[in-house]
Amino acid sequence: MSLSTSPHRLPLTMKTVFQDLLLLTYAVAPEDLAALLPTCIHPYVRDGRSYISIVVGNMRGMRPGILPEFLGTSYYQIVYRAVVRLRRCDGHEVPGVFFLRSDSNDPVMSYFGNRLTEFRFHYFQTGAIALFSRGADLLVSVQTKDKGGDLVACLRDLGPAEQHPPARGFSSVADEKGTLVQLFHAYAHDAERGLLYDLEIERGEWHLHRLALREHFAAYFTEAPFNLMSGWPVSQVYIRECSYVWKPMQTLAAEEFMCR
Repeated sequence: MSLSTSPHRLPLTMKTVFQDLLLLTYAVAPEDLAALLPTCIHPYVRDGRSYISIVVGNMRGMRPGILPEFLGTSYYQIVYRAVVRLRRCDGHEVPGVFFLRSDSNDPVMSYFGNRLTEFRFHYFQTGAIALFSRGADLLVSVQTKDKGGDLVACLRDLGPAEQHPPARGFSSVADEKGTLVQLFHAYAHDAERGLLYDLEIERGEWHLHRLALREHFAAYFTEAPFNLMSGWPVSQVYIRECSYVWKPMQTLAAEEFMCR
């Protein structure tokens, strides 16, 4: 895999702490997800299913890596990320995620997120995002301008995931975690330039808690190519106090991943 650095970008490491992070994963038909992806990025498929995760995070102290946390910005973000693979011509597959949609509750963060080169691999929208907790109960509320990212979910924290069975379709919690959670590359595609972007992530240790999904509504899974019957929740986990680092973005030649 050849890597290059574009002369039109400023290499920048970003840091934050996910004070709260909810990962709500839905199973979808591979062909439905493929319709939303560039042809050089492929849905991950397992037993006839592909996966999209709704990630709701309370980001604390987002900043360039050289700055201390207290100079960073704290805000909420919701991301719809597909679990994907890059497939090299030799058949080797590289796991990662592809961002289908992102919303922030901070207009300033959305503005700079759409202009800072390291984040411009996907578009930020702005909406109202809130996470409430009372004891073991959690309530997520998201209201977006175009309504396409609206979300309401009531959940209950059941405790450490290892004390509960894995999500349906996974042999163990470690299998579930490795497939849906531990993904360290975010990809994007620039069709005009024939480039793929690879944003690598480093993070601190996280300890998953299993969530019980009591009630929920996700507008994203009511619009084409999905409907109320074609996206169903399979895994819900909760993570607290996890440090994240976004490393400088790399560029790849898309043609290396478009082999016939």
